[in-house]
Amino acid sequence: MPSMEPRQILRPVRSIWLLLSFICAYTLNFIPWDNRQVTFQPDFVLLLLLYWCTHLPGRISIGTAFVCGIVMDIADANVFGQHALAYVLTAFLVLQLRRRMLMHSLWQQSVHVFGLLFVAQLCMTLTRLLGGAQFIGVGYFVAALTGALLWPAVSHMLQVPQRLPPIAKYEAGHTS
Repeated sequence: MPSMEPRQILRPVRSIWLLLSFICAYTLNFIPWDNRQVTFQPDFVLLLLLYWCTHLPGRISIGTAFVCGIVMDIADANVFGQHALAYVLTAFLVLQLRRRMLMHSLWQQSVHVFGLLFVAQLCMTLTRLLGGAQFIGVGYFVAALTGALLWPAVSHMLQVPQRLPPIAKYEAGHTS
C-alpha cells in the first residue's frame, strides 16, 4: 500500500555529493571495529549502492557496483571478486525492484533492503566457501538486519542536500 504522506520534489543530485557519499561509505567500511561488533557492522558501501541504484538508476548502476566491488575486494584482501559479484547481483535485483520499493514508506523499504543485503551476504559466503574457507557463522548475517534498520536514517541523510533551498545569487542592484 502506498504511503499517504505527500511526496517532495527534490533538487538534482550533484556529482560532488555522490563522490563524498562514497568516500564516507568506504571510510565507514574500513574503520577497524572491535571483534564483538563486526557481526553488527553493515556493508556501508552496499547500503549506499542500494540507495543510489534506487534513486539514481541512470547514474549509479551495475557498472558502478562492479567497480565498487573490485575496490572493496582489493582493500579487504579477501577472495578476489566476492564483493564485485555480490554488489553486481544486488544492484541488478534493486534495479528490478526499485519501482516497487519507491511506492512504500522507508520502513517498508527496509524489508526489501534486508532481503537484498541478505542475498549479498549469502553470495559472499558461498563464494568464500567455494574458495575453501571455513563457514563464518550465522552471526555474520546479523549485519543485514543492522543495515535494514539503518535504511531510513541513511535515506534521510542522503536527501539533505537535495532538500536545502537553492542558494540565491543576487546581483548588487537586484531586489525582490
